[in-house]
Amino acid sequence: MYQNKGVSSQRKVYMPQANFGEKLDFSASKFTKLKSKGDMIQFRIIKAPHYDGQHFLKDDEGNWDVRPCIRINDKEECEFCEMFFGAHASAKKEGLSKEETFKLTDPWKPSINFYYPVINRDTQKFEIFQTTKSVRDAVEAEIEMGTKVLKKDIIVLRTEKPGNYYKFSMVDSADTLLLTKEEKAEFKKGEETDLGTYLSGSEEEDSKLAIEVNSEEVEEILT
Repeated sequence: MYQNKGVSSQRKVYMPQANFGEKLDFSASKFTKLKSKGDMIQFRIIKAPHYDGQHFLKDDEGNWDVRPCIRINDKEECEFCEMFFGAHASAKKEGLSKEETFKLTDPWKPSINFYYPVINRDTQKFEIFQTTKSVRDAVEAEIEMGTKVLKKDIIVLRTEKPGNYYKFSMVDSADTLLLTKEEKAEFKKGEETDLGTYLSGSEEEDSKLAIEVNSEEVEEILT
């Protein structure tokens, strides 16, 4: 079992300023996420996403300890990834089943999150859409085929089906509505936002709401 040695490797603490007259909402997440089966979002991408890797560890008492994955974030050796790959190698050597392998490797598994600045066509607001590698791969596949992903809307549906955890589709040009005046103003806000600073200023959220890594994405990590 993982033991918390008290080594701090979290993001640096950021102290936001509370401007006079500013209404503060501490209950809302800074990110838009598809948290439950059937959740869906239609959006327009503003610019390229940022990403980060994390490990969600549990100590002997069952407490969560969220650590950044320096292999994913900084291209450096990560002790937790070494444990993950080592556990996978042991499972393969012992001929363990897929379920047994998952149980053995799961405590050390890295999770990778992608953060897209988008216009949510429902709210007509600039938002940060937090999603998985499979969605990012779908966006990249469209780009490779010559699709102008910044000119069309995208729909992502959380299905939770094995091998197809999220359903991804591009909205046809004929069905893509032009941005409204309000959305264009929000689009500009998104373009001008320093996403790196925005992300570093966010606090870690409850690990129980962490992005799920389905079996298909775990296989991508291992290859």
